[in-house]
Amino acid sequence: MKKRLIVSIIIIGFLIISVLCAAGYYFSSMVITPKVWNYDETYVNELKFNRFTEQYYNSLPKEEFYIQSPNGYKLHAMYIPKGTNKTIIFIHGHTYTLMGDIKYLEMFRSLGFNALLFDSKYHGKSGGANTTFGKYEKYDVKACVDWVSQKNGKNNIIGLHGESMGSAICLLYAAIDDRCSFYIVDGAMADLQELLAYRLKKDFGLPAFPLLHSASLMSRLRGAMLFSEISPIAVINNIKAPIFFIHGGDDTDIPVEHAQRLYNTYTGTKRIWICPGATHSKSIIVNRDEYTKQVKGFLQSIGVI
Repeated sequence: MKKRLIVSIIIIGFLIISVLCAAGYYFSSMVITPKVWNYDETYVNELKFNRFTEQYYNSLPKEEFYIQSPNGYKLHAMYIPKGTNKTIIFIHGHTYTLMGDIKYLEMFRSLGFNALLFDSKYHGKSGGANTTFGKYEKYDVKACVDWVSQKNGKNNIIGLHGESMGSAICLLYAAIDDRCSFYIVDGAMADLQELLAYRLKKDFGLPAFPLLHSASLMSRLRGAMLFSEISPIAVINNIKAPIFFIHGGDDTDIPVEHAQRLYNTYTGTKRIWICPGATHSKSIIVNRDEYTKQVKGFLQSIGVI
């Protein structure tokens, strides 16, 4: 009887572990190897929703090329010169491509900026076996900053604009390299593990424990990261340059509290704008005029323009 009980406990334990591993693998895949947009599809999608016109895109003086990542893959990039010493580097959101950043170009070009756009690791035309929300991507951003510095010389002014996942990458990069003059983060998360716990509850009605922990371990075993490693709020005070936090007031993907906590925690030069009525990373779509006014005001206040 006792032997049978021990065997039953072992079998049940094995089944529980197997289910947790399978579920962890599934949910880790949603995070690190999600279904991503095809590059050409994102172009069509942006046109469909009138975020830019085909005529405008074709008129841009584009240079397309690849930047070598220090992580062993190539980053598809697009440089759009304006003939100045100021350059903005864009970092797009999760599952999308650099096409999502074209909608910001008119504003920054009107303010006198060259622009460098690139597809993040695992996205668009770039390489990489998975996405890590900044663990490795921050070094890709560093490679992009290196490229701009070599292109435009020592007296260049470089800023970063990150959207959604791109804003987390932006902040994690900023904590390890102080060459940029400013950062604009739109739809930023404070902490990935916290965000995923919220999304598990919101999207699936599931508790964080033990599923999130299993998924995090699976993510690390698959060559990506532990979710706890991606925490912009933990490193934000390593950043030396001014930060402008932008967030949609009606964002349910990444609640506005994330931006507010980041803003409140940061002890450096900062500004925040919560766009009324905007959902996730849609602030410029909801109110382009105010977005432009806010960005211009921020850049004027720190002496960049």
